Amino acid sequence: MVQPVPAESSRVAIVGGGLSGLTAANVLRDAGSEVVVFDKGRRPGGRSNTREHDAHRFDHGAQFFTVRDERVRPLLNAWVDSGVAAPWDGRLIRVEGSTIRPAKPSTRYVGVPGMIDIARSLASTVEVRVGVRIKSLTRLDHTWIAVDSEGETHAPFDRVVVAVPAPQAVPLLSDVPHLQAAAAAIEMAPIWAAMLVFESPLPLDFDGAFVADGPISWMARDSSKPSRPEGEAWVLHATPEWTRDHWNIDRPDIPALLLTALEDRWGLMPPVIFKRAHRWGFALAGDTTPAHPIFDAESGLGVCGDWCAGGRIEGAILSGIEIAHLMVD
Repeated sequence: MVQPVPAESSRVAIVGGGLSGLTAANVLRDAGSEVVVFDKGRRPGGRSNTREHDAHRFDHGAQFFTVRDERVRPLLNAWVDSGVAAPWDGRLIRVEGSTIRPAKPSTRYVGVPGMIDIARSLASTVEVRVGVRIKSLTRLDHTWIAVDSEGETHAPFDRVVVAVPAPQAVPLLSDVPHLQAAAAAIEMAPIWAAMLVFESPLPLDFDGAFVADGPISWMARDSSKPSRPEGEAWVLHATPEWTRDHWNIDRPDIPALLLTALEDRWGLMPPVIFKRAHRWGFALAGDTTPAHPIFDAESGLGVCGDWCAGGRIEGAILSGIEIAHLMVD
C-alpha cells in the first residue's frame, strides 16, 4: 500500500480548468498543497464561458446558476460581495406546445460582466497553464507524470485530479482501470449554441425560456443580464437530438437554422445583425452518472466534474469541493 502524502506537502496536478477543477485547486491550495492547473483552452472556464465579438458578448455555455447547498454559499457570498456575480431577475418561462407557464421561482445568479468571470475569479488565486492539452498520465515510483500533446513532460505530482468531461477523461485514466471504467460508462450529449444579435427588440415578453419540444431547448435574452452591453443579444441552445442530427452541418449555417425554429414558434423576428455558432461536444451527462466524484486513495488519482455531481454549475463546484476533501482526508 502506498503511504498517503500529507496535503500540506503534496504537489497536485489538475487536468481541466473548468469550475470543478478550479474549485478543487482552490480548496487544495488552502489545505497547503502546491497546485498546478492545466487547461487546453486559451483561458480557463470550460462551459462557464463568455464569447466576445467586438461590442457583443454572449454566455454561450452555462447560462446561470442557483445555490442550494450550503457548502457553496460562502463562495457565492464572496462573488456577490466582490461584484463577480449578481442575481439575474430575468422573466423566465416554460414552454410545451401551446402551454406557457412561469418558470419555477428561484434566485438565479450570473457572472458579471459574463459567466467567464466566475472562472476568472477562481483562476486568479492558483497557477493555471493554458493552452496545454494533457494527453497521458503515468504512475511511476509513487508519483504521477503528465505528458502534453507537444510531448512536454510535467512532473512529478503526488496526486492528480482529472476534471474534464468523462469521454475526454477515459484515455487519461488507464493506470487506474476502475476509474477508467467508471468514466467510460458515462454518455454525454452535445449541444449546438447559436449567438444572435437583432436589429431591434424581439416581440417576446420574457427573457428566458425552457422549451420542452422542438429543436430549441433553451433561449435567453443575454442582454437582460446585469452589466451586459446594450442591444438585443440572444443565445439559443439546440436539443441534443437536433444537435446530433445536424452534427456535420457547417458552423455558419447553424444560426439560420435555429432562427427558423425560433420563428416557427414565435413568428417573424427583426433582422439579424450578428450571428455565430458554437458546438459543445460534451455538454450534458446522461442518467448513468455517479452521485459523487471518485478518488482512488492508493494511487492518488481522482475524477470530478459536473457530470459526476448532477450537472449544473453548482454540481461542478460541489464536485470540486468533494474531490479536494477526499484527497485532504
